[in-house]
Amino acid sequence: MPVPTQLHSLRITPLVHDPKETKVDFGATVEGVDLNDVDPETFAVLRDAVLKYRLLVFKGQAKLHPANQLAFVQRFSPGSTNFSHGLDPDYLKRRGNSGATIPGVPQCQILGFGQVPPGHHGLKEDVFIARQDHRKMHKTPLSDEELEQGYTRMMQLHFDGALYGIPPPFVGSLLAVHTPKGNDLTLTFDNENGRGEKRIAPGSTAYFNAAQAWRLLTDEQRETARHSTVTYAPHAFSWIASTKFTSDGSSIVTEGKEVPLDELPPWEASKLKTMPMVWYSPLDGTPSLMIHGQCAMRVHVKRSADDEVKVLDDLGEVRAFLQAYQLPILRPEYVYAHNHQEGDLAVWYNQGMWHSITEFPERCGRRIMHQVNLGHNVDPDLVPLDAGVVRQL
Repeated sequence: MPVPTQLHSLRITPLVHDPKETKVDFGATVEGVDLNDVDPETFAVLRDAVLKYRLLVFKGQAKLHPANQLAFVQRFSPGSTNFSHGLDPDYLKRRGNSGATIPGVPQCQILGFGQVPPGHHGLKEDVFIARQDHRKMHKTPLSDEELEQGYTRMMQLHFDGALYGIPPPFVGSLLAVHTPKGNDLTLTFDNENGRGEKRIAPGSTAYFNAAQAWRLLTDEQRETARHSTVTYAPHAFSWIASTKFTSDGSSIVTEGKEVPLDELPPWEASKLKTMPMVWYSPLDGTPSLMIHGQCAMRVHVKRSADDEVKVLDDLGEVRAFLQAYQLPILRPEYVYAHNHQEGDLAVWYNQGMWHSITEFPERCGRRIMHQVNLGHNVDPDLVPLDAGVVRQL
């Protein structure tokens, strides 16, 4: 008996961005599919669509069960079972009361802010998720007056992954269960590009296309990025736990507050991640500038194929070098701030995108999200297609 397919009802619609207001070049909505049970033919189309559009927003997924959200994400990373930070010994301690997990589906994290009622997918008691506050994380926070006027920040710009031991997730996923309501906020960047402002809905997730970040580089920067690598710190998020972020959330203010490596949980040199600055799409070889600015410990700079490697290990130099590559895209015209509607499942190509949550006032109400991302089964594609590498989609 043939497997029923949802291809006949599947509709993928590219997001329409106003060219007068934005230079965003990615994203699509998906309708006509029930992600609780996706047939192989439909999944094959969706996998290619994630790579093509970088961000898919699946509408009408309010009834998506956490176990099925996990199963859907697992199909992008066959055989993977580990939440991306699941091997991090300090993850739960660092997170404290800022999240919870779904009983029986520990890879599904409940994130956001507010009350999660008892009985929510098997929770036995009330869980209150504390709201993240950029004033505790940023070196130079917004003033009370600015917050009252509706200004906000990106909390921490990143791609998902522990950056130690296991590969970063192929995709990220976020299901909107409850979303905040209220007047639009003003997102500010406050970096070397200037103040930078963009109107966004409260509780939006900010997304950037790392392929566009690559295209914005100079020819000299692209040549250097092609040949240079970044070594990330072991247990990097414990390493930076006492540091403060830059005002655009993309890097760390260097003050010597990193935890000494010998005071971190036990780690092995063989599990450190040294990764190129440029990763390539397995669909068409599109290069993406993939930098995790907060977690970088060393940069191995090579300005051409024949150049000698210069190692930067002074953290101030490391961060300044990487920031020069990130800054061109860190402007309001390049960010897509997705206004999550309840029942939206956002799925993005994590190996080719950057993202961040944005802060919102408590008066806007709760933000309850189901997040599933898994350490991929292999490291990202790090070699261009024209190098003769054959990839299996």
